Amino acid sequence: MVAARAQAGERAVKVAHILLGEGQASLADEIEGKVAGGASFEDLARQHSACSSAKRGGELGWLSRGSFFPQFEAAAFAAPVGGLARATTGRGLHLIKVLEERYQAAVQQLSAAALAEMLEAPPEVLREEGVQLVDVREEWEWQTARIPGFQLLPLSAFDDWAPGIKQRLHPEGQVVVLCHHGVRSMQMAQFLVQNGFTDVKNVTGGIDSYSRVDPSVPIY
Repeated sequence: MVAARAQAGERAVKVAHILLGEGQASLADEIEGKVAGGASFEDLARQHSACSSAKRGGELGWLSRGSFFPQFEAAAFAAPVGGLARATTGRGLHLIKVLEERYQAAVQQLSAAALAEMLEAPPEVLREEGVQLVDVREEWEWQTARIPGFQLLPLSAFDDWAPGIKQRLHPEGQVVVLCHHGVRSMQMAQFLVQNGFTDVKNVTGGIDSYSRVDPSVPIY
């Protein structure tokens, strides 16, 4: 079973939480007692949580490593499905419930040199091989320095294009994601693997690193 899970990829957990003040540990105790007695966590979240997720019963969605507060992640990943955990972050005291778990593809790292080697292939060959190139920077950055073949999907416009991402990109193909230094592209890459994409690569160091491999691309 362990081997099968390892082959399937990284563990992700679907979580809900109730956000309380740091001084409300006694209320957290009370809520945990009610849940243990059969009360609905979702109803208690709607009643007590200070987070905007309260209207959804506290649900935050799928959580993967490196995508949220470290203290929150540590508690959530240590809890079993159906279990409760606590974590304190800069936002306050979180009472966390793990709703589901799944094992998903891991984001791979692609060096600037490896990207340059990949792009030596003609565009039609890359398309035949299912390679999809995505740049998540802003329009002004793309106008300042760009790599031919990348389509622009600014992370700042996430709400506009995210609902139709599987129409824009093929989940079964390889997706290479680029930004300025590799931070925004990592966020995009994590979003893709959480939504069923199985071959996602983040360009380490972003276009800044690529510019040092390919001098035709300006450094900014």
